[in-house]
Amino acid sequence: MVERTADDIILEKVSVYFQVPTGFVRAVDQVSAVFPGGQITGLIGESGCGKSVLGLAILGLLPAYAQIRGYIFYRDINIAQASLRELRALRGREIGLIPQNPGESLNPVRRIGVQLEEALRGVEGNRGARRQKAESLLSRFGFEDPKRIMAAYPFELSGGMQQRVLCALGISCTPRWVLADEPTKGLDLALREQVYENLLRVKEQGVEGMLIITHDLVLAETLCDGVAVMYSGEIVEWGQNSLREPLHPYTRAFLESSPGKGMKPLPGSPPAPWDNPPGCKFAPRCTQCTARCVAEKPEVYVRAGKMVRCFLYA
Repeated sequence: MVERTADDIILEKVSVYFQVPTGFVRAVDQVSAVFPGGQITGLIGESGCGKSVLGLAILGLLPAYAQIRGYIFYRDINIAQASLRELRALRGREIGLIPQNPGESLNPVRRIGVQLEEALRGVEGNRGARRQKAESLLSRFGFEDPKRIMAAYPFELSGGMQQRVLCALGISCTPRWVLADEPTKGLDLALREQVYENLLRVKEQGVEGMLIITHDLVLAETLCDGVAVMYSGEIVEWGQNSLREPLHPYTRAFLESSPGKGMKPLPGSPPAPWDNPPGCKFAPRCTQCTARCVAEKPEVYVRAGKMVRCFLYA
């Protein structure tokens, strides 16, 4: 069992499977981790590694055709086995969500005010109080004329303004935790910088912890106290300074492939979700692979205050 405190989100041997015509494929593979309260943790990795699926599992938002095994603890609740009533009490009030892609996350035919007030129904019974709090939220995210924004439709706002609205929605019920899923995905440089500022505003609103799911290394390096690196459904390295002093060969290769680090391509591709090799999943792409890496799955080793899943540190 992983040591935990009430403010932490604790994952113990979490696996997520999706049903397909031929059976089940595993998107998340035996993940155990601690996302500590009071900190911003980044969950990074390339597209398809399972990081967004893990985020949905934490929120209890996996689709009906998904199966989850293991334990996700938050404040003595096992989210993986929680009832619908418990999940409804958890979402928004305890863990808020800032989804990716504002253009798809906001309802295009409903005014911003209607969407904000709807999110506040669970915490504010009076309509006047809901409107007042919605305007206050917009003001906190830099809108000088919140009444005008309340009356606007999403298409009348710029991409950066839509992102700020999503941030306001994410903290509307004053959650202890906020989960931001790919907040910079598909955005240009100017909008990404606005997102960085918005997430800093979220941090300043008094949340106990944040989990930022991203492949944006600049975002992770700018905002996060610690980083967990995912590859093919597994967390292969996590801790502080993982982006400045990476240990795992995949972390180093992932960093070197980014625009700011030389754009050195990483040959090969991750194993398919239905493949379950006996050894390290990164072995076929690793320049430091040994026979042991192919034959055995590495355990988690502690080095320099970080945890890494690699035989180089055995």
